[in-house]
This record gives sequence, C-alpha cells and structure tokens, in this order.
Amino acid sequence: MRTLFIALGLASISASAQLARHVAPEVTEQLYLHERFLSDDELGGRLPGSEGGAAAAEYIQNTFRQLGLQPLFDERFTQDVKIPDAAKVSPATNALVIGKDSVRLTAAYWPSSLSSNGNVAAKLAWAQYGTAADLAALPKGSIAVLVRDLPKDVAAKAGKAAGLSARIAAAVKAGASGIIVLAPVNGTPRLDLLRRTRPVGVPVVEVHDVKWAKRIAKSAKKGKTANLATEVIAQQITAPNVGAWLDRGKPRTIVIGAHYDHVGLGAWGSRKPELAGQVHNGADDNASGTSALLTLAKILAKVPSLGDANLAFVAFTGEESGLLGSKEFVETIPAPLGRISTMLNLDMVGRLNRSDSLRVYGTHSATEFRQMLETVPADGFYWDLRDEVFGRSDHAPFIQKGIPAVFFFTGLHEDYHAPSDDLDKIDLEGMAAVTEAAAIFIQLLANSAPPTFNPDSLEK
Repeated sequence: MRTLFIALGLASISASAQLARHVAPEVTEQLYLHERFLSDDELGGRLPGSEGGAAAAEYIQNTFRQLGLQPLFDERFTQDVKIPDAAKVSPATNALVIGKDSVRLTAAYWPSSLSSNGNVAAKLAWAQYGTAADLAALPKGSIAVLVRDLPKDVAAKAGKAAGLSARIAAAVKAGASGIIVLAPVNGTPRLDLLRRTRPVGVPVVEVHDVKWAKRIAKSAKKGKTANLATEVIAQQITAPNVGAWLDRGKPRTIVIGAHYDHVGLGAWGSRKPELAGQVHNGADDNASGTSALLTLAKILAKVPSLGDANLAFVAFTGEESGLLGSKEFVETIPAPLGRISTMLNLDMVGRLNRSDSLRVYGTHSATEFRQMLETVPADGFYWDLRDEVFGRSDHAPFIQKGIPAVFFFTGLHEDYHAPSDDLDKIDLEGMAAVTEAAAIFIQLLANSAPPTFNPDSLEK
C-alpha cells in the first residue's frame, strides 16, 4: 500500500510539469518523501522554537545519521542559534497620558520597533508629516506628533527621506524627546511583535485608534503636555542549525545549504496577515530546498570520486528572521572543515514548472561559475544565470565572508509566505531536475580547482 500511495502521490503532484524531463524515479521519490514530511500540517509551519520546528530538525538529523554522514559540530549534528522572539510589553511600564487622560495600551496604541525604552514628560508639538520643512521649527525637548502615511505629492518631494524610519530619525536629530506616530486603522490593527527592534534613542509609539489619533493631533496643535513611557523587553529562543559532512580528509570543503525554518502560523512573516492562525506549510519555502539537500546527501555519499573536496550539508534555521543561522555558521566555521571553497544554496526550488527556468544568483561571486554552470546539462529547463547576489537568502553571508556562492531558485509566486504554499503545488519532476543538475555541479566543483572569489560581487 505504501508503494502504491507514493506512486499515486507522485503522479498527481508532478502532473503540472510543462517540459518533458528525464529524471531518475528514485530521486523524485526521495524528494516526495522528504517534502511530504516537512510540509505536513503536523509540523505547524516549522517555526523556530516550536514543536514542529524541533521535529523538522530531528528528522533532518536522523536522515543524515541514516546516510552514514558524520556530525559537523564537535561530534554533534546541531549548532544552537539564538533567534528573536516576540518581545514582552507590559501596561505596568508602558504609558501614554495626554493631559489627565490615559491612552490604553494595545487597544489604542503600541510601541514602535524603533522605540527606545524611556520615560518623558513634555509638551506635544505638531510635526505634521515629519518632513524637513515640518521639523524646522520643532521645539527641542518636545514630544513630536507626526502622521505615518504621506500624500503622494509629499512623498515624491521628500524622496529617500519619505520613509517613516528616516522621518523619525530626523525628528530625533531635530531635538524631539519622544515621538507619537499617528497611524489610524479602521478595524483591528495588526500589532508588531517587536521581534526585531532598532532603537533610535527616544520613546516612539504608534497610535492606531481613529478617535485617539484625531484627539492627539488636536492636542499637539494646542501644545498640551503628555507623559510617554515605553519598555520593550526583548526575548530570544534557541533553535538549531543541523549539519553533517562527508569527511574525505581533504584540505577544502564545499557547503551545500538550505534553510528549513518557516513562519509557523503566520503571526509574523505572513504575506497575508489576515490569514494568521492558519498553518503556513512552506512546501516551496523551503521544504523544497531542504528536501533537495537531503536527497543530494544521499546521491553524493555514494560518489566514489570527489576530487580534493569534502562535502558539508547544512540545514539552516533562522533564515526568515534575517539569515541568522547562516550568519552564525560563517562566523563559527567548524575547524575540521578546513577551507570552505564554495557554497551552494537551495531556497525555493519547487516551482520550476512556472517558467521552466532555474534562476541562479551570485554567478559573479567566482570568475569560473558562469562557464561551469553552462556545461551542466539542463534537463527540461533553461539556465537563468544572474550576477546579482540577491542578499535575502543564506548564500549571502558566505559571499560577504569572501566565499564564492550561488543560489538556485525557481522564483516567487502568489503562494509565497501564505497558507497556500502546499505540497499539491510542488513540481516534483522539476525539483528532481534541479537536484540532479545540482549534483553534477557539485561534482564539477569538487573535481576542479577551487573557484576564484570575485571581490566585485560584494558590491552587487
């Protein structure tokens, strides 16, 4: 029954493939088995620190162990990574009082991710949009009140200074002791979890209640006194990178990487915040890359000759939180790996049938990459080779460290960071074609001289 189930599943999932591909059935089957586990509802979207995230890490570790690979981190398969969690915000230490009236935390306002912790009592000053002209006469030491959303003509005139963070920074520079941003919302506001903060030196809050926004604007124009207190207490969780390697006793190592974390139930990171609470399975982002990583480990563990290179396979956590897992890895590279000569990143490789082209970023990071990739057969797809780095995935920290790296990617789609990124949308035959091309590329890298890093890629 199990074999029949797998065969039926493969037939239905890969039916949407557009170009004829001649991939090994065992590769497609392996990819399906990994995808089915990693993108299952039971894992709850693989949020770092969650039970589902831990189950995914354990699955990856067990797969490496079953393949006979060696643990990568001092006899361990895991490396702990600190990841920001939702901050604590208490009504006991956060307050906004206009005259004698208190504004209710959560119901009417919320600290900004740009806020510093502090307590200030001062007169309100109307700063309108917070442009340079608006701030010219701002009284020093006042609490500046400004509107978040700019009219199109004002935004066009302000240019790069139109962004809210730029306007808040300008208000601080102009002498504001605190800042109230008027951001009224009709309906229920989506409060920032304050996982990643960038304090600007003064308390900053956003007022989302429509009535209070109007009232505070009037109070600011009359120069009324206000008390503003903020305290955002940062929180962290720990989740693991999971890594193993094929130690051949060689002086250099090629790293193959993919992130396995996703955004859980979408409380943060969802492209459709109105659907928060639903499982965001991330079948493409990035169960697809992780499945390809595990399948490559199985393929390459059986290759008899890999030149003068070892191979390391790393499933990163914390990518969705700012590439935290890959940054931790490149800053603490395990000594036994020797020199890391190259990195291949697999992120969102499950939708090849959308364009029949495999996009490769970072080809400019080594002078040899483009020519090498063009020699790799493309089975039912086209190479789309791009020099730009695309800094929002796990190859970027390697390039910043001076390690040549490329990123295999089949493109964004309407299901990105949404609950609809599910297994039934995955092009398994396309994933198999990408995986087989990656295997050939890795063997070519291993049997060639180490690629030459191009420092110009740091500017891309």
